Amino acid sequence: MSKVSVIGSMSCQEGKADEMEKVLTKMTDVVRGQEGVHVYSYHRDENDKFWFFALMDSQEAVQNHANVPGMAEVMQEAMPLMAAPPEMATCTPVAEIGLS
Repeated sequence: MSKVSVIGSMSCQEGKADEMEKVLTKMTDVVRGQEGVHVYSYHRDENDKFWFFALMDSQEAVQNHANVPGMAEVMQEAMPLMAAPPEMATCTPVAEIGLS
């Protein structure tokens, strides 16, 4: 089965980007070592919008991601900082360098 990419973005409330960055760092710590996760990263642009990229072994790994111990607690911290719900897409890599 092909690997699965999850790509997304989220905007945070004005003045909350530094706090959001700390929460997203906690989220990566929660996910660290999760079976089936190869890449899990957040990126901040010059407008304080956050971008997300993950590469996982399978759709099952994507589904298991939500159940990682500690994930619900960190999401509870992130939700009040968001200006709108995150936008996420799940897709299949078709051409890449360095993701294998």
